[in-house]
Amino acid sequence: MMKKSLLSLLFLLSNYLVFQSQTFTYQYQFIPDSTATKNKVSQLMILNINKDQSEFYSLEKMKIDSTLLDRRNKGNNDPRYTQSEYISTYRILKYPNEKILDHKLTLGITSYLLKDDREINWKLESEFAEILGYKVQKATTTFGGRKWIAYFTKAIPFPDGPYKFRGLPGLIVKVADENDQHVFELIGVKNSAANFVYPSSVSLKDLPSLDYNMFKKKFKEYRGNPAADLMGSIPDQPDRNGNMKTGTEIWLEISKREKDKLKKDNNILEIDLLR
Repeated sequence: MMKKSLLSLLFLLSNYLVFQSQTFTYQYQFIPDSTATKNKVSQLMILNINKDQSEFYSLEKMKIDSTLLDRRNKGNNDPRYTQSEYISTYRILKYPNEKILDHKLTLGITSYLLKDDREINWKLESEFAEILGYKVQKATTTFGGRKWIAYFTKAIPFPDGPYKFRGLPGLIVKVADENDQHVFELIGVKNSAANFVYPSSVSLKDLPSLDYNMFKKKFKEYRGNPAADLMGSIPDQPDRNGNMKTGTEIWLEISKREKDKLKKDNNILEIDLLR
């Protein structure tokens, strides 16, 4: 019996050594508007773990970026695309043994690279369960203005997880805030023989870099004036009915529309950014 268990363990470890990349698919469910708690949004998120880094992103957004990159490689720079409302547009990269993670984000029409050095301090709880056939242990923490409950498994030996969550002695299989308004749950695992490369025409190192305090300031400015990047850049032009409008009139319409949209996006994951 002991010999069989040892062989099983060696087989499991050999899988992680042979495959260069592991892909973990999470179902992310969240409530974007705190005044409409029955309106839950669901999307698929991917955690790719390579030897030198892990990367977390929306599957839908990755497919859009792949299409745009393919267009550009064929000489077509048309930036238009259709996406679901409330799609997560960020990419989060974590590096083994490094405190700082890279958070690629967009505010308005400008992309930034947040160098986030905040630590997540976990408390291990003496509570166990089973998720997807894995024995998992409970852990709790506070982050982004919320209390979180996570379940991790030592059977998958990566101290990583969805979003910015990491630092537990095994992969985070599920993590949710105490009110279940933001929930990430593992639904699939796949091995790959090649390292994942995100399909993007823009290098992260070329983006403006922000530390967390700078980001908080930029974020507050964006929420107050979400169309600021477009101010003064819109030419006079006819609307769909053929009536001429000045660039300022068009900008005011866009500004109002974006502000109304943000009012319904009032329950973001890092809720302390809105306080």
